Amino acid sequence: MRRLIPWKPIPWLWVSVFTLILFACAAFLSTLSATNIQRLPFSGRLLPGEQVWRQGVPSFLFGTNDTYEWSPYNIETQPAIQDALRTAGFPLIRSFFRDGADDASIEQRIRTIERIGAHCLGVITSIFDVPYAEHLVRYLGDRCLMYEFGNEPDYNGISAGVYLRQWNYVVPLLRKINPQAAFIGPTLSSANLGYLQTFLTGAEASKVLPDAVSFHWYPCYQNSEAVCLKKATSVAQEAQEVRALVGSILGRDLPVGITEWNFDPGNPPPGYGDTSEFISQFTSQALQSMMQAGVSFACQFDAASFAGYGHLDMFDQQGQPKMQYYAIKSVIEQYRL
Repeated sequence: MRRLIPWKPIPWLWVSVFTLILFACAAFLSTLSATNIQRLPFSGRLLPGEQVWRQGVPSFLFGTNDTYEWSPYNIETQPAIQDALRTAGFPLIRSFFRDGADDASIEQRIRTIERIGAHCLGVITSIFDVPYAEHLVRYLGDRCLMYEFGNEPDYNGISAGVYLRQWNYVVPLLRKINPQAAFIGPTLSSANLGYLQTFLTGAEASKVLPDAVSFHWYPCYQNSEAVCLKKATSVAQEAQEVRALVGSILGRDLPVGITEWNFDPGNPPPGYGDTSEFISQFTSQALQSMMQAGVSFACQFDAASFAGYGHLDMFDQQGQPKMQYYAIKSVIEQYRL
């Protein structure tokens, strides 16, 4: 999980001012190319519940995360946060179903997603606990039709060969339980092309193919504000490299998703992430760049779990929206049907 230093609330007068500025900036950015590379359409293959919005933009590009909870004031306990996400139209919630959690915990997470009116992308947090993975998929049934198999195996010391072995063994079992569900991997901590190549080559050989491919994107680490902002569009190049690798190995285009993204993974990251001007520009440019690269689904990290000591959350500990929430809400309003 990503953590940051304590966050200071922005006076509501300034929030209102910046929100008005943001609407104008986002509309302007939508007319520009985020980078100098040609815009590509997404794969065209829709995940369960996904829609195509204006200008061919996939609806699941505007998701967020419900990670492990580090505070009692979080997305699952605060109806006001759920209502705000519903009002903004967030269509996808990626939720961490902790390995071994009881059914009450599973129920709380899925009910949170349902109250928001979003679709579920569940994270099977352990690729080795097969009985629990089977129980999770069976329990959720048609309430959750998308799953990532594991989370950042490359970061957690799981080799591509071990991950592939578990994928080939476990995913067919889960597909038998829920044939309608989509299973996504390898959920890399970055666009690790070597790891991905091993996984895709093995999956092609075994014919246990993923329904989509995912990785994470945190472009800035101990960078200055100016340097970090310039990296907001780097996601396009990384996504296109991943898509090209998928196509070269599988001979087809699969949905490619960025299921965790934000500006910096440091602990703590730089304080400029708390400034409204920076996070608004970074967020809008990143989303436009994902559209340009044909990313099919993406989830900001995170909604409200006190991740990064609250600095990566879209809501403060009083349940009030922060500027990244308004930035994403503004882009949703441009493209939503």
